[in-house]
Amino acid sequence: GLTAVEDRLQDGVPEAIATLKEAGSRVWVLTGDKTETAVNIAYSCRLFTDNTKLAYCTNCSTVEEAREGLKRAGLDIDGAPDAGIVIDGGTLLTALSDTECRSLIFSLGMASQACICTRLSPMQKLQLVQLVRAADSKRITLTIGDGANDVPMILGGHVGVGIRGKEGAAAVQVCDVAISQFRFLVPLLLCHGRKSYRRVSVFMCYYLYKNFVLLMADLVWM
Repeated sequence: GLTAVEDRLQDGVPEAIATLKEAGSRVWVLTGDKTETAVNIAYSCRLFTDNTKLAYCTNCSTVEEAREGLKRAGLDIDGAPDAGIVIDGGTLLTALSDTECRSLIFSLGMASQACICTRLSPMQKLQLVQLVRAADSKRITLTIGDGANDVPMILGGHVGVGIRGKEGAAAVQVCDVAISQFRFLVPLLLCHGRKSYRRVSVFMCYYLYKNFVLLMADLVWM
């Protein structure tokens, strides 16, 4: 006989991803799953839609093949309003060692609304986060995961978010912020994160004046 096991999505995941994409975020899925499985999950969680123009760069064994595949993928999504990129771990294994390929990967990630990288090891996940941070220092990276294989990636981002789940507590122990479900990422970013940013900004604006007043008071009463 056959036994089927369904890895169901948490409640609110499709809506959360759609909201993040509408907010202008670039969503990269770094997973160890097979390419076919990852693409199917991307459709089920609305990372990809029927209108998404997909470009693949897979099964490249040399730097030259990876470079040509990335350039071809860039031409495929050129001008597409909703584009997605799919890259496998074998291609990244060769591409990450080449400067031009690294630049192409970053350009593709920014030109598309979603990027899926499949069959990745934990260190490859970290290398991709480091690639984005090195390519543009103004980009803020948020990494989110729920398992021990996500720990290097979580530590590599500007902000690391861990999800409490059934895959152990390793991700929660090393993260900056822990949440119980993926959908809680939306209020974390769009509400609490925004308010925190504004509060810190106002505090820094008054910080100089506060020090000036304290210093002048000391000079007057000396």
